[in-house]
Amino acid sequence: MEAVYACGVICIEFIQSWFKNYAEYFENVNDLANPHHGFELFVPIVGIFDSVFASQYLLCMAFGSWLNAVLKWCFLEERPYWWVRETTYYKGQSHPTLAQTSQTCETGPGSPSGHSMIVAMELLLIVMWISHVMNDRKCYVWWWKHITYPICAVVLASTMLARLYVAAHFPHQVVLGAIIGAFLAPALCIYISDPAVWGHRRRDPLIQWRHTALALTAVVTACAVYWGLKCLHRDPMWSVQMAFRWCEVPENIHVSTTPVYALVQSTGSLLGWALAATAAVDKYRHNTKARSLIIATTVQFVFVYLTRYYQEIIPREKAWLYYLLNFVVYAAKPALFLRVTPFLAMLPFKQKVKTS
Repeated sequence: MEAVYACGVICIEFIQSWFKNYAEYFENVNDLANPHHGFELFVPIVGIFDSVFASQYLLCMAFGSWLNAVLKWCFLEERPYWWVRETTYYKGQSHPTLAQTSQTCETGPGSPSGHSMIVAMELLLIVMWISHVMNDRKCYVWWWKHITYPICAVVLASTMLARLYVAAHFPHQVVLGAIIGAFLAPALCIYISDPAVWGHRRRDPLIQWRHTALALTAVVTACAVYWGLKCLHRDPMWSVQMAFRWCEVPENIHVSTTPVYALVQSTGSLLGWALAATAAVDKYRHNTKARSLIIATTVQFVFVYLTRYYQEIIPREKAWLYYLLNFVVYAAKPALFLRVTPFLAMLPFKQKVKTS
């Protein structure tokens, strides 16, 4: 892999030199593509208009983030900004110098790229949702693909270039992430978006418990991978040590980028999704005529504010308690965003719907 990494460093040097005047653009792209925003902002926003799509989106985010974190632990690949400082590949030569930004210091292993993986999934979800809404509401516009597809391609390419620009990933890592996301999104979307599936949920009440069992299996699998690496004398937190050793500004290291936090976030969301995404969610599709967008927006804002405030005041002295309480918060969010908010938003129309 050393030769592959060296070729990747050459590409990163070229990108940092060629696009040096676009630093602010790439930093903004990096920030918007952060998977953390999907859980904290995008799911609540989507849930205002369409709870089924929000449920679909949350499943892709949670499962995708879990898979990404597990694969990173399985591959244990390097990141460019510390590899160029640690490697002995350049014997007798000066090591390349890669510029660091405020978004460079990721703490997990490098492969696959979580940003490009999540963005690829999000773009495919958006395309499928637009197609579904147009067909469902009989407002099909033939030219929508000619606008949407190029925009999606530009967004994905910008995300991949942005990850290279900040020296957080090698080229093969961002390509692998995009490929996995592109295959994962349709597989999960077909399952949860099909109306027949929601009908099947009504006829089979045990399906919720099977989803819960699968979510708990994801938790067990993550723990098994962690302790499996320990048994093989491989340190799962090795990448965090590398980040603290070679990050030029330690303040740029955030706990939300650690592998353990990513697994807490994803498995908690998976468990919450399994418990909340029942057949009742089907009542909250994109039916804006029977839903108050003002109420939905207000309630979602309150829930986001309260959950973020609670997470900020969680004590960090004991790591196990910090992760446990965050797990509980992420497990509770799907019920708030997918069930409570649309229920409250449709209350003013409840009597009208019954009499019509």
